[in-house]
Amino acid sequence: MLSWREVDFAGVVLAGFVGGYIMAMAGLWASRIPGLAAIDIADFGRRYMASDRPSAWILGMVSHLINSVLLTLVWAMAIAPAFHLPRVVSAVLWGEVLAIVWAGGLIAPMAGLGFLGRKTRSHRFALTSALLHAIWGLIIGLLYVPK
Repeated sequence: MLSWREVDFAGVVLAGFVGGYIMAMAGLWASRIPGLAAIDIADFGRRYMASDRPSAWILGMVSHLINSVLLTLVWAMAIAPAFHLPRVVSAVLWGEVLAIVWAGGLIAPMAGLGFLGRKTRSHRFALTSALLHAIWGLIIGLLYVPK
């Protein structure tokens, strides 16, 4: 495991921010692809963290971007150095772990959708979440280059 001083911290912030932003935008547009559902990530943050105030959506987006940077930092410090896989592969796998454990097991239930969105009675939420997290992992794996 590396310390935060041993990783390229600016690279972590850039990769996490860009990955989180593109993931959020792709979630909004996902329903244009047959079989996928639109996922407003900022609205999920609003639902479990704040209220129905208009500013709550902004809080949800900011928290998503901060989480993205922090989870990129965890990957760069602990996951990527521990597994001898290509960076992109380990990042996509890390994204899929987050899709199941974090988004599917924590965020979706707190937003009232149940584990992996089961209360929607459709596979579309789980599939979209898995794809969005794969995109996130691909972006951080491509953008972050260790020292």
